[in-house]
Amino acid sequence: MSMQNIMMRSFIVNIFLVIIKIIFGVIFGSVALIADGVHSISDLLSDIFVILGIKHSLKPADDDHPFGHGKFEYVLSFILGISILTIAINLGREIINKWDEVVKIPNIYSLIVVLAVILAKLVLARYLIRTGKEIDSEIIFASGKESLTDVISSFVVIFGIVSVLIGNRFNIAFLLKGDKIASIVISLFIIKIAVEIIYQAIVSLQGKAVKKEISEPYRKMIKSVKGVIDVDHMDMVAFGPYYQILVDISLNGDLTVKEGHDIAKEVSRILYASEKITHVVVHVNPEGEQ
Repeated sequence: MSMQNIMMRSFIVNIFLVIIKIIFGVIFGSVALIADGVHSISDLLSDIFVILGIKHSLKPADDDHPFGHGKFEYVLSFILGISILTIAINLGREIINKWDEVVKIPNIYSLIVVLAVILAKLVLARYLIRTGKEIDSEIIFASGKESLTDVISSFVVIFGIVSVLIGNRFNIAFLLKGDKIASIVISLFIIKIAVEIIYQAIVSLQGKAVKKEISEPYRKMIKSVKGVIDVDHMDMVAFGPYYQILVDISLNGDLTVKEGHDIAKEVSRILYASEKITHVVVHVNPEGEQ
C-alpha cells in the first residue's frame, strides 16, 4: 500500500474524531473534550501536510535535484512540528484566560464518547507507528506518534470530567477546575510532542544513517555478487523515503581494472534495482587493503 493511501486512512479517521469530540464537547459541556478536539485538529493538519509532502518527496530526481526530493519529508515534519506547537500554545493561553469563568458541569455520557475515541485512536496510532517502522518512513512514524498523544490526552480528558463530576456531587471547589486542569495538561503534552518532532526533523535534515535492520539486506545483496569477497565498509543514508549507499568492496587484487569495474557496475545495478535506492557509489579495494 502506498504512503498516500496509508495517510488517507488516517485523514478520514481524524475528520470523524474532530467532529465527534467538538460536537459532543459542546453538547455535554466538557472544556477538556473540546480541547481534545482541537488536539485532533493538529492530527488532521498532520495528515494534510503528510499527504501533500509525500506526493512531492516521491518526485523523481531532476537536474536541480540529482538525489531526488526525499528530504522534503523532513522539511514537512519540521513545519508540522511548528504548527502543532502553535496550536498547543494558543490552546493553553485560551484556557488560562478563561480560568475564572463559571465552570460548566459536563454530562456523564461524555465519558462514553471519550472511551470510544480512545479505542479508535489507539488502533490508528498503532497502525501508523507500525507501518512507519516497516517502510522506514519518518513522516508516517511521526504522524503515528503524534496520534498516540491523542490517546493519552483522552485519558487526561477522562480525569478532568470525572474530577468535575465528583466536585459537583460533593461540593468540592478545587475539583471543579479538573476539566480546565486537564486541558492545560493536554496543551503541555502537545508541546512536548511538537518539540520532539521538530528536533527529529532537524537531526534528519543533517543526514541520518538508516537502522541496521534496513541496511543489512542490502549488505547481503552486495556480498552475493560474484567476485565480491567482502563488504569492507558501507554507509547507508536516509534521504526522505529513499536511501543513498556508499560502499567499499574487497576484490581479488589480481583482477584487471576492467574486471573490477564490471563487478562494481554489477553491484550498482542490483542496488539500483530497488526503487528505494536513488544514489550509489561503489569503491573497490584489493583484498586485504582498505
